[in-house]
Amino acid sequence: MKKLRDFVFSFLTKIEKLDYFLVIVLWALGAIASPFGFPWIVLGILALHAFETVTIGLKVGKEGGEKFLYSLCMCMTFGFTWWVPLRWRTENGIEK
Repeated sequence: MKKLRDFVFSFLTKIEKLDYFLVIVLWALGAIASPFGFPWIVLGILALHAFETVTIGLKVGKEGGEKFLYSLCMCMTFGFTWWVPLRWRTENGIEK
């Protein structure tokens, strides 16, 4: 199980910029769809990221040496695509 976790974390770290781009595209699609009566994308992202932020994002940010507000903003915006690479680098002693 650890090998699979390491593989996934390593892969997400390698494509971190692509992850950020895709999340921004998802936010944009949600923003475009919301005025037309489809706010579910934005509400879904907010709900998932709020849960993630409280349960793991702030903890990983603190362990990674990031400030509270930065961790809050990054996790609420990018979710696991932010904290997974940070956790991977922290666990493996890799500087960004």
